[in-house]
Amino acid sequence: MIDLECLLQASTQLPAVPDVVQALILSFEDPEADIDRLADEIAHDPALAARVLRLANTAAYGGSRKVASISDAVILLGFHTLRTLVLSCGLAGPFKQLSGVDMAAFWQRSFRVASTSAWLARFCACSIDRAFTVGLLHNLGQLLLVVADAPAAQAVERLVAAGEDRFVAEMNVLGFTTATAAAELAARWHFPRDIVAGIAGQQLPLQQVPGSEQALLVHLALILVRSSDLGVVPAQGSDWATPGIFAALALDPDLLSERYSEFVELGDELAWLVA
Repeated sequence: MIDLECLLQASTQLPAVPDVVQALILSFEDPEADIDRLADEIAHDPALAARVLRLANTAAYGGSRKVASISDAVILLGFHTLRTLVLSCGLAGPFKQLSGVDMAAFWQRSFRVASTSAWLARFCACSIDRAFTVGLLHNLGQLLLVVADAPAAQAVERLVAAGEDRFVAEMNVLGFTTATAAAELAARWHFPRDIVAGIAGQQLPLQQVPGSEQALLVHLALILVRSSDLGVVPAQGSDWATPGIFAALALDPDLLSERYSEFVELGDELAWLVA
């Protein structure tokens, strides 16, 4: 059976993270980050710049405004939104093919969770771009497992397909979860501690000490995305999740029922454009 350290060593077999993305990761902790330098670095990576501009001109970001250049994107979108777009393109773009994984479906799911996390953050006065980033990275551990130990990954998927909860299935097969692996990978990529904590605590956020708003958000986002997949629209938002989740976020559960339609297709357009 593979252990966590061996799984993480397999990260060298994943596509390289572009230099501009590595710089952006460090910018989360740098209040003096230079947006003009960022724009220049993006412009010097034509493939990345093209993907960023495609996203910047979607309804979710550009709306009716035409974003014709990276300089336009800087002015119209601002640093935080632009960083989110570059991270999306820079992390998802290189993963075109991975044997045994439907990458289009993988990134569609990732972007739906990321966009839903960001949508929830708007109601909780939480960082929107950090919520999106946690959602985007939340299941990278599953890719690591496929690369490092395909038979173990297949064993987990068989249990999940049979109705087993993924957390339980991974603990039974691996003795740890791929969420733990994704969090450790994010730490090794030098993402901030609150993003790492959000990824690590996604499955049992109320048991996490100290607590993490980002873990609560991505946990609730996962529940909402699953409910959407099943076509379930609870009469009350509290039917979706443990009431403690809503209390910890100071979030009105009934608000989610009232605005359910807003997040049903969140992230689909982004996934299609990036993948």
